[in-house]
Amino acid sequence: MSSGQSETGGPCGPSDARAAAIAGLAGGNGLQGADAGEPAFVRRLDLADAGYYLVPLLRDGALVGIAEIEAQGCTMAKAGAITAPGTPFLLDPEAARAALPVPSGGAPFLGWQPCRESWDRFLPFWVFDTAEGRFHVDQSGQVHRQLGTGARGG
Repeated sequence: MSSGQSETGGPCGPSDARAAAIAGLAGGNGLQGADAGEPAFVRRLDLADAGYYLVPLLRDGALVGIAEIEAQGCTMAKAGAITAPGTPFLLDPEAARAALPVPSGGAPFLGWQPCRESWDRFLPFWVFDTAEGRFHVDQSGQVHRQLGTGARGG
């Protein structure tokens, strides 16, 4: 993967993201030796055909960190330690669905863009497209109909 492409020659896939997270931890950030869990793909809402993976970093089954892997290039953008024991990796999508004020039968996806409601790429939204329009549910379960894009995030 040193070429920046997955084993299929294209953008990074989940297994590539997991491998990139482990390789990126070798640099020494206190998360060495953690196991990479199942990556979650996050679609950029403000950039066409762009996204990244969030990879949970686990020790003895507990979340100890998160790595962000760029989908184009399969490189680690950043990694961060989790300091609060028991922190979940991401809000369960069904818990996010239950917070909606309208029914949603479609499958949600994880999405993020710089905005007031989520300043950190580690905190994507569950995005639901409904008959009433698009809804964004943040990682605390708060529902947002629109995102305030006047602020920087990242």
